Amino acid sequence: MRDLVQIVYVSRSTFAPMPPERGIEPSVARILAQSRINNARRGLVGALYFGDGCFFQCLEGPVAAVDGLCAALLRDPRHTDLRVLSRRAIEHTSFSAWSMKYVPLDAPMQSLLRQSGLARFDPYRFDEATVARVLDMLRNAGGLADPVQPAASRWTGRRAAWAAGLLAVALVAVAAAWMRRA
Repeated sequence: MRDLVQIVYVSRSTFAPMPPERGIEPSVARILAQSRINNARRGLVGALYFGDGCFFQCLEGPVAAVDGLCAALLRDPRHTDLRVLSRRAIEHTSFSAWSMKYVPLDAPMQSLLRQSGLARFDPYRFDEATVARVLDMLRNAGGLADPVQPAASRWTGRRAAWAAGLLAVALVAVAAAWMRRA
């Protein structure tokens, strides 16, 4: 049996986010596309939420791969103030169909924030129960777009780059359509 771990971390973006009514933030779309390719290669899965300039991310996979990615994240200039909210050993992954799931939980997140007495998305103020509720929301919600590839995929090179570009375009189109319906 592999040693699997789940971490939940938060960080602040270093880029100025565009207004949420305009769709998925382009910098987040690029991060998501890149994460899906890199995580599949590393055997990692997870979920991402972005709001009010903050990331909330769950990563799951082999201990060495998660720890290696965490070390790289600390050097990533696209975000700052990285804080691990939880780390625990797991028997199996929660997001196995997603190398990186992205869910725009606007209405459910606003409800959770109100219930928690928070005026805006500030995951640095989340207690253990709120972290668990956000993870449940991410697990149970549909993703914004299909994953680039399952975590077990072996795509590399040009196919992966082509898929990442296609995904970025698709994410922007889906986000725009989703925002028109909302």
